[in-house]
Amino acid sequence: MNYIKELNAFRNWLMLNKLSSGATLLWHVLMSINNMAGWKKEFNATNSLVFQLTGLSKSSLSKARSQLLDNGLIIYHRGTKVKAPVYEMVSVANIMNQSIYQSGNQFENQSGDQYEDQFRNPSGTDTGNILKYKQKPKQKSSSTHASENPFKIYRENFGILRPIVKDSLIGWCRELGDDVVIEGMRLTIKKGGYTFGYIEQILNEWANAKLGSLDQVLAYEKQKAANRKNTIPFAKRTGERDSRVIDEMRREHGLL
Repeated sequence: MNYIKELNAFRNWLMLNKLSSGATLLWHVLMSINNMAGWKKEFNATNSLVFQLTGLSKSSLSKARSQLLDNGLIIYHRGTKVKAPVYEMVSVANIMNQSIYQSGNQFENQSGDQYEDQFRNPSGTDTGNILKYKQKPKQKSSSTHASENPFKIYRENFGILRPIVKDSLIGWCRELGDDVVIEGMRLTIKKGGYTFGYIEQILNEWANAKLGSLDQVLAYEKQKAANRKNTIPFAKRTGERDSRVIDEMRREHGLL
């Protein structure tokens, strides 16, 4: 299960479906628990742990869990005195792919790919009033993503490519080159980011540093990592990061 893709899909699902704040929080908490468990198909989560992480009462937890079950977002097996309840997360990305994403992807395949082709191959047969784009010249690099398509990589890892995001992505590809933009996506995933805003923050930093090739980007990030190693004695643990994310969710829903 791709954590980033599931988070993006869940946010898109919430735009089309109603879910209480408690159920929304519970979904995020269960995803975090499964993440810490190593992404098992089925995982145990004691009620005491779920109470602690969500801040929900017994009745509120029961209602939130029922909503997730009714909407087909989880599978739940009640626990016993000697065994904790068992949960299974249903892939929201798959749910969306089977419904609204089908129409969205159909539109992208018809118009989006044509738009991308126009950007990547601006010299078409029609020589009329066509706005031709200057694409950043490719610089030789010892390590490139030359054969990869940034638009395809975005869809595979971050979900559906909205028109506004598509326009911005094309702009970055023109300015920095495809290989640098793809490296920005790779670094976003590595750092646990899952939004286009996170990608753009990284690309802005590289643009401001006037990095003109993938080799320069890799050298820049390598130096940053060396500097962090010299100044930060202990790396942040995944569990601590998940805890902060859950706290933010609880504040957002008025539960903290």
